[in-house]
Amino acid sequence: MLRVGDPAPPFVAQPVFGLRTEMPPPPGGRPMVLCFVRNLASPFSRAVMAEIQLRYPDFDREGFSLVVVTPTDLTQARDFVPRHHVLAPVVVDEDGALHRAWQVGSDRALAGSLRSLLQPARVSAIMQALHHGHGRPHRDINQLGAQFVVGSDGRIALAAYDRSIADQPDLESLLECARSL
Repeated sequence: MLRVGDPAPPFVAQPVFGLRTEMPPPPGGRPMVLCFVRNLASPFSRAVMAEIQLRYPDFDREGFSLVVVTPTDLTQARDFVPRHHVLAPVVVDEDGALHRAWQVGSDRALAGSLRSLLQPARVSAIMQALHHGHGRPHRDINQLGAQFVVGSDGRIALAAYDRSIADQPDLESLLECARSL
């Protein structure tokens, strides 16, 4: 797993819609926030995307790039993004190269996810996810998410890896970290 202080793995990617995204951010530029989300067909990803959509203006207003990375195939992403009015740039990682470079993994046996989902406190997260639709079957059922803040020095300032498929990013912590850089 990548840790705070590690150099961010470099990449250049074209979001589904919008301008090309480059990592690391330009020297002296604003911090960049990456949110790795599960396949957009997942109800848990839909809940995450709704939360990102709600908070995206806060990041944009302060000049921070917030980029979503998903293993969803390009055709589905091109349908999802405008239909759900997603403003954040969405980068498709069909071959998994970005997930591997950023060491974003999966819950192989779904053991952590099942333990998490069986906790009474998680019932509201499950209900919230289902509120965004049941989605459809997809090959990335055990894919986990992760979130990173990268400073203009190209180093990781915050790294948070999900432990369950139902985990939600702490967007307030991401925003606070970006502000502190």
